[in-house]
Amino acid sequence: MEQLNVIEKEGANYKQYTLQGALNAYTLGEFSEKLYNDAVKVNVVLDMSDLIELDMSGIGCLMAAFNDAEDAGKKIYFLNMSNESQQAINATGFKYLFNMINSVTEVK
Repeated sequence: MEQLNVIEKEGANYKQYTLQGALNAYTLGEFSEKLYNDAVKVNVVLDMSDLIELDMSGIGCLMAAFNDAEDAGKKIYFLNMSNESQQAINATGFKYLFNMINSVTEVK
């Protein structure tokens, strides 16, 4: 079973989570709680460059947080997506809904 390592960083108008490892049904527990809490308070940047697995449970978590943030007037941004995470997001058919950025300077 893979693990998920989450590195948190505060920015001027956002909170960044760097995700390393696998975001799946086994690993999303504690992280999803943090993400849901922060998504309604501040813009969130998810750096997924070191994500090696993103399954449907992980995608469901991201989509739920995305919707919660939007309802609260906040945004979730996807930064530096790994090949695996990009393929998983593309497979949903909802890629166009997400805020994809190349740098944290794009956070509004």
